[in-house]
Amino acid sequence: MNSARFRPQWRRMSSSRSPAVRFFSILVLAAALTGCGDEPFAHVGEGASGWIGRPTITTTATTGPGPGLAPVSRIDWFNQDLLPVGGTTPAEIISGVYSRANPSDPFVQATPAEIALALPGLEFPSLLPPEVQYVTSQLVYDLNTVTLASEEVAAFGLWTVEPYTRSRSVGQQGVLTVVSDPEGIAALASGTGDTSCGRYVDRDADCTVTTVAETPAWELANAIGTTLVWYGDTYRYELFLRTGVGPGLAVQIAESARPLVALAG
Repeated sequence: MNSARFRPQWRRMSSSRSPAVRFFSILVLAAALTGCGDEPFAHVGEGASGWIGRPTITTTATTGPGPGLAPVSRIDWFNQDLLPVGGTTPAEIISGVYSRANPSDPFVQATPAEIALALPGLEFPSLLPPEVQYVTSQLVYDLNTVTLASEEVAAFGLWTVEPYTRSRSVGQQGVLTVVSDPEGIAALASGTGDTSCGRYVDRDADCTVTTVAETPAWELANAIGTTLVWYGDTYRYELFLRTGVGPGLAVQIAESARPLVALAG
């Protein structure tokens, strides 16, 4: 139907009603509303909601790692097949791994078993996002002294593609950094450590205090991703996950940490 023709016709029909008819219609409507009580519109929509029905929420009990995570046993340790260095003590392993170093790069490729020997007590997540297919592993050196760096001592790259075939911003979903921080561990254990976000005012990120295994932890979020910081028995850990990884997974990943020596074989 042509709307231009319809509108004038509607106006003519409306204007043909007499004032008496319009006044009688108003009286009928008022009487109907009065009969509905003090809140005449209180039940408007009940018919429609009854027809649509209330939403049903289904919950499923799970005993596994929860949605979004998978066992680390399925991943490929990228450096697993490196020719092992000699020695069994931390000092021997640290010295031997350094023989692989590029003179200008403090990050030196090492097998997970070598890192477990060089850094006793180091832990690694037993659960990771399912997109992670490869993990790279490095010891971090002070190139001036040919020893491990005073703070960051190891790093693990979490890759969704074969490492170094694409840029880190594309192929790397996250990084786990291991930091030597005996003072921080001691302060936290004694109850004198700063557990507020004030300790991270120098980082360009929004800070939230949380917990990992009932101990203080901190989430630092920016446009690139989120870094979760927590303390284990021996080291401080910083897990960076790029934007897009499911919210809340960082804490689950951290709480799944187990001794690296047991995970790497």
